[in-house]
Amino acid sequence: MFTGIALYSIIPMRKEPSDQSEMVSQLLFGECYQIIEEKENWLQILTLFDSYTGWIDRKMHTEVTGSPFHHIQEQPPPVLDSLLMSIEHRGSPPQLILAGSTLPGYNKRKHSIEVDNHVFNIRWTFGDFNTKGLNTLPKTTGNFLNTPYLWGGRSIFGCDCSGFVQILFKIHGISLRRDSSQQAEQGETVASLSDARLGDLAFFADENGTVYHVGLILSPGEIVHSSGYVHKDGLDEQGIFNLITRKYTHKLFTIKRISGLTITVK
Repeated sequence: MFTGIALYSIIPMRKEPSDQSEMVSQLLFGECYQIIEEKENWLQILTLFDSYTGWIDRKMHTEVTGSPFHHIQEQPPPVLDSLLMSIEHRGSPPQLILAGSTLPGYNKRKHSIEVDNHVFNIRWTFGDFNTKGLNTLPKTTGNFLNTPYLWGGRSIFGCDCSGFVQILFKIHGISLRRDSSQQAEQGETVASLSDARLGDLAFFADENGTVYHVGLILSPGEIVHSSGYVHKDGLDEQGIFNLITRKYTHKLFTIKRISGLTITVK
């Protein structure tokens, strides 16, 4: 099975092999995948990070084989936690990569990223780049405030609800699945909202009990989520209370705590 790596800032993943098909997710720089089907100018891929499938344009595919791919699998590379980083590949125009991107072959001494025979020199970063500890979750969350809602998005330039929390957790070393209904199957159930703490995930469902929305709990009465844009709202046992319209918008279904996310209280 052929394998590849994203060496562009963002690669759209589409539901069908067509530019007109909806974007269901995105690959960020440094994320790896396997090719499961080829169709003319399109490749159907399975992502290594969250086992998600979609179609990408063949022109954006970069093959990576052998030891580099296995090394990435066995030893997860650092994840970019600053908002933006500028990198340059062999004199080509620089490109920006975004928070949540993976940095395979990061060489601190040379200030570069090296994948196979591809070498990217790091020019500058917007924000600190030092793979921070897990107690910086509120700061990371704050960096995403006012990010516009984008169906299938996973970046500070646009994200959907599940893409938002997935990237937050990726930056802090935790792997979440892609869709909110999949994420709701992870972790341990929190008995009630009064038992919730910073970092827990609140899920919301329709009248049939189908999960369709997720947000990150900041405190038992406050949530941050991507709905229209990333913002904070009130939260109680009934659901999300929009602080602008003064109306309930989402019905609370369950709360989950993801293992491995340890928050240091100062």
